[in-house]
Amino acid sequence: MSSKNEKTINQKIEELRKMVAWFESDDFDIEQAIERYQAAEKLASDIEKDLNGLRNKITVLKEKFA
Repeated sequence: MSSKNEKTINQKIEELRKMVAWFESDDFDIEQAIERYQAAEKLASDIEKDLNGLRNKITVLKEKFA
């Protein structure tokens, strides 16, 4: 499912935390905000897809052992 270059969910969440922290920091720059917001939004969407994929796998495993 994942290649060696693909980030884990935990790595993606940590990256998203850093992005959110930037918005709350003194380094916040309005000119960069839209671009960073779009990147954060995409990353959040990727995390959601990954979590849904895991949820589906867990459901399948639970059905096999039920």
